[in-house]
Amino acid sequence: MKMRMGDRILLSFYVLVVIVLSLGLLCIALNIIPLSYFEGLIAGLDYNEPFILVTLVISLVLLAASVRLLTAGSSGKRPVSAVLKTTDLGMIRVSLNTLDTLTKKAVQSFQEVRDVVSTVLPEADEGVRIRLKITILPDVRMPELTQNIQEKVKKYVEEMSGIAVREVLVYIDNLTVARPSRVE
Repeated sequence: MKMRMGDRILLSFYVLVVIVLSLGLLCIALNIIPLSYFEGLIAGLDYNEPFILVTLVISLVLLAASVRLLTAGSSGKRPVSAVLKTTDLGMIRVSLNTLDTLTKKAVQSFQEVRDVVSTVLPEADEGVRIRLKITILPDVRMPELTQNIQEKVKKYVEEMSGIAVREVLVYIDNLTVARPSRVE
């Protein structure tokens, strides 16, 4: 689950507030700060309009932050588990895992590719987008290789599944050095 930037900032603020409160309670429990200090501080507060307004705002902000962080995990859209294709005879459902396996098979046929991580994302109009993160051997012409990978993945997935591939994004994550095998 990925958190939005605003949720991350809110979580950071919320955690800082909780840390400060926890340290304050710890200091009271260990008698580093005497409880009588807080009793005097609370007794000296005036229950007037500015105090009520500040207290109300702080409590509402903390309550809103709590509710937002509690629901942040369930608010994101989850991708559908299958891609739908409609034919004259009815619907065909192909799982995203199946399309991911087809994608990996197509990419692994390239000898220059050492590792592949793929993600298949459904599109609203009966198609998919495919993201590839690959590790390749050094001394490989990257533009040619990536273009060949894009074409092969698109062609292979469309031929095998009948599902349109809208785009294939290739990200070369790293280069790997082929180790010569040792004979003992």
